[in-house]
Amino acid sequence: MDTSRRKFMEYAAITASVVALPSSLWGSTARSKFDLPKENSADFWLELSRKAYHKNAEIISTMANQKPVLAVIKNNAYGLGDVEVAKILDTSVHIEGFALVKADRALALRKAGIKKNILLMGDFDESLGQDLVENDIVLSIFSAHALQKIKSLSNNSKKQISTALYIDTGLGRMGIPFNQAFELATAASGSLGLNIKYTFSTLTTPKDFAKEQIRIFNELIQELSREGVNVGKTHLAPSFSLIDLPSSHQDMVRPGILIHGSYPLANMDASKKWPLMPTYRLKSRVMRLEKLSAGDTIGFSRFYKVTKDEWIATLPIGWGDGYDSGAENGAKVLLNGALYSVINVNANHTNISLGANTMVKVGDIATLIGPEKPEITPEGFGKLVKRHNYLQINYKESIPKLIFDVF
Repeated sequence: MDTSRRKFMEYAAITASVVALPSSLWGSTARSKFDLPKENSADFWLELSRKAYHKNAEIISTMANQKPVLAVIKNNAYGLGDVEVAKILDTSVHIEGFALVKADRALALRKAGIKKNILLMGDFDESLGQDLVENDIVLSIFSAHALQKIKSLSNNSKKQISTALYIDTGLGRMGIPFNQAFELATAASGSLGLNIKYTFSTLTTPKDFAKEQIRIFNELIQELSREGVNVGKTHLAPSFSLIDLPSSHQDMVRPGILIHGSYPLANMDASKKWPLMPTYRLKSRVMRLEKLSAGDTIGFSRFYKVTKDEWIATLPIGWGDGYDSGAENGAKVLLNGALYSVINVNANHTNISLGANTMVKVGDIATLIGPEKPEITPEGFGKLVKRHNYLQINYKESIPKLIFDVF
């Protein structure tokens, strides 16, 4: 690790406080004293807003009639950092806990000091079993084999193991098939050393079928309750159903994308009633600035041809770092308060057209995704390049992250 990167990582461990302007709730688009000083420079980084995450958790809970929120932060919280996001939300009164699908990430959260409940919705390697139990990770029973694996752990543990019944009500990819669920649930309930903390399923997007899934799930819960089986807290609703199907709310809700301030589809009516706060910025520095002449081209495939003399800025971030390669098809970048067009994206670099004259300098900070302008929000970016807003937060785990109280 070079000296500048090491200094940046030390800086990133410090939580900064920034005062936001009321117009945006995030603050000025101009460089401020809270921006990274040049001596602590990095190629690119993410800035996460504690205030925005807490506000979104509150709004989501309100949307669900004050139900608690189990935040899904799988896939490294869409590349925003599962540990960092969990640290922010661990102090929210609206958060029940966190759900992930990888055992090592569940352990990483606990080892980072996360106190709230952690649900592992996926499988685990037996070598990690005792560590998961010791760290109070809720283990999912999604098949007869999974139940036997967890029961074998209980034979070697003095601790009661918290479990979750994962029911497949029609999604088809994961969980106990609902026509086998009663038998397996009663077996789990009768197993010494196991405690059923949650029972859950995952809903599909089509509303009519999701309603049928809810009916199937509710009937199973009622049948198990009549038999004296403690099913714990129930949850069904991912982001889409949480918005669209109040009957899916159950004892808690289980959003993913909503936590980060985006809706699962663009222009959803709920976004006007419940305006969520964007939670992050993706930033990079200008590393090269050159004036190209008419006839010059950029990129391996000569994707962009210069038609008249213009200044071209290069940012040291590309699709290999998680920035969408589709950006070269119409995306904008905010630089010194103005929007400029992205004209080329390769694995490690992005080129920006600045026009015939510019005041931009090497080292200036660009915002590629952020809340300051509609064009650079995940939704605005997706609209410009005709891509889904989910794709705009698929960043690599290695991206450095800063946590701010307010942007």
